[in-house]
Amino acid sequence: METNDLKNFVDLNRDAFEVYDYKAEDWEQIADRLDKSRQHKRSVIIPLRYVWRAAAIVLFVLGGTFYMSWVNWNAQTQEMMMSTELQEAEYYYNDLIAIKVAEISRLDRTAEQEVFRNMEVLDQAFLELKRDLKDNADNEEVLHAMIDNYKIKLEILEQIIMQLEERKEL
Repeated sequence: METNDLKNFVDLNRDAFEVYDYKAEDWEQIADRLDKSRQHKRSVIIPLRYVWRAAAIVLFVLGGTFYMSWVNWNAQTQEMMMSTELQEAEYYYNDLIAIKVAEISRLDRTAEQEVFRNMEVLDQAFLELKRDLKDNADNEEVLHAMIDNYKIKLEILEQIIMQLEERKEL
């Protein structure tokens, strides 16, 4: 009922409300400004299901990226550990081999050159194993084969030393 009372009041006192005179072109300018402001304020409404889909895709991509970087980091860490293990083994066995070669050289200088020629076969096998290690072909197995190669070299050098010592005693 109150709306009817208000409407009746406005209708009865319309002349009192129209105190100011406006030109028709003023109203057109006002209408134009309102249209322009409505055009600028238009917003895009995105349905919630698309937002959830986009969030799921972003989460999937981030999860995949995290997983791949973790796998890569894990492989690099394992490779570094094997690399240090191999370096330690190389230093150890190369020192032992150098000691044995020096002992052979002390016992018989001519035998030293022959030993080096015979060791070339084992050195070639060792280089092949190093290439396999770089190819990442079952690193643990290749590493053990490389260490076995060093052990074989040492055994051969020890046998040569024993033979040279026996020959010297005779």
